[in-house]
Amino acid sequence: MIPAGRSAWRRTSALTLSTLIVASLAGSGGYAWYLRSQYYREYCAGRLSANLSLPSDIGGVVPRSWTSREFTDVVVWLPDRRDRAFTCRSALLRYAPTAADPDAYELELRDGFTEISTRTWLRSDYRFVVESGLRTGFIPDGPQRVRFSRMNLAFERDPFRLELNDAAGEVSFEEADRGRATTICTSLNGHACAEPVFLRTVFSPRSAGIRIDELVLKVPRLPIALARLHELSPVDIRHGEFAGELSYRELDAGDQLELSGRCYGLDLTECTQGLLVTPVRGRCPEIEVRELTVLDGAPQRLRFRGALRDVELGDLLANLGLAGADGRVTLSVGAAELSRAGLDRLVASGQARDISLERLSRAAGWGLMTGTLQVTIDDLVIENNELRALSATVRVDDPGPTPNWVEGELLRRALSSALKLNLPPVLPERIEYTRFGFTVVVRDEVMELFGSHGPQDKTILTVRLFGRDLGIVGQPESAIDLRPWLDRLRADAAGRLQGVPGAAPAQR
Repeated sequence: MIPAGRSAWRRTSALTLSTLIVASLAGSGGYAWYLRSQYYREYCAGRLSANLSLPSDIGGVVPRSWTSREFTDVVVWLPDRRDRAFTCRSALLRYAPTAADPDAYELELRDGFTEISTRTWLRSDYRFVVESGLRTGFIPDGPQRVRFSRMNLAFERDPFRLELNDAAGEVSFEEADRGRATTICTSLNGHACAEPVFLRTVFSPRSAGIRIDELVLKVPRLPIALARLHELSPVDIRHGEFAGELSYRELDAGDQLELSGRCYGLDLTECTQGLLVTPVRGRCPEIEVRELTVLDGAPQRLRFRGALRDVELGDLLANLGLAGADGRVTLSVGAAELSRAGLDRLVASGQARDISLERLSRAAGWGLMTGTLQVTIDDLVIENNELRALSATVRVDDPGPTPNWVEGELLRRALSSALKLNLPPVLPERIEYTRFGFTVVVRDEVMELFGSHGPQDKTILTVRLFGRDLGIVGQPESAIDLRPWLDRLRADAAGRLQGVPGAAPAQR
């Protein structure tokens, strides 16, 4: 038998325990009902709208635990609700304390779309989640990180736009004044990629929004048109493929774009459009672009190496004032560096073939000379717009049944100007020639010429007079200073480039 006092104590304890259990269950049920209520949902949407200064909707709130809850069908609208700026089917917020921040939270987004611009990706943009029940009152700090999956992302800086579809990744706000984002996806600007595309972004808050300190996009081999370079610079490249890295930075000096990687099947016309007065036609089967820098739409620097095929010589010479020439050039470029000052460095070798001497001499305006010229370039080095080294062989093909000829006045002027040779004052109007060829060697803009035939191979030009072949031009005994002529050429080229965006006068 239980004593009366002890029985009363047990009844009192049972009543107290029952009361606590009922109160706890009632409190839990009431809190869950409150979180799911239309009033609470509208309150969250109102807080979101106030923080972003944009109309916002939240479809529902689902409590997942005491320390996490899910917001469903979140929509942030543009002003006047004319379009959606952000959508998310599910936004799950959970308590995730760390040693550095015992009150830290994380946010996980699934199935939605957002845009990286001045309205998004700030830590403060996510305050509404924290304020919507997990903390009381106004708490300035947002989540430490945001994870996302099955998201469509767009980066936009007028007029450039980059779209990543079905993306997954993470945005970290562990630094108070800087955020970092990493993204992986398999679709870029609507193009399905066989290999993943990686995007890394570093951004920081500014008074007018956010600044993209660095955005780096690494892509597998894709159509180069997907990069939309024409939206950022006068370089309008629509054909060919690219594999490599594209970076974008917002600097105090302006918006900077850098590109590096390998390009395949480029159209040289597109690459030189907007950079030269006369775009140069040709093909680039494979080019390694070590650096292409564009600042505020103006190209600043280009470094590359690779092969150039079927380059129209006439287009190149037209930029030097010699319009009307023809012929094609094939170059193997070991190193090329171009900047606003001109050609900083070029190391190349190659061939120029099928050059009409008649068209070339007509463009020069000194008189006429017929024949088809072939040039083999063994070594070409240009530094700071100066010709440091050149080793090349020049020859004219066998004319066949129709003899080649040169105007007497052209011959006289060329020899007098270049070789300081004086021919007889009376020459035939046209002189037939049978052989023409030489080797040219240039060091620091000082040229030496060597013959190709005749006694000891010292003859450059052999003509036919009175039925006999006569070598009338031999290799000069002394070197020829090309600097005065090249200085004029550089000055003329700089004048023609004055109207090209981003160009600067070439200097020695």
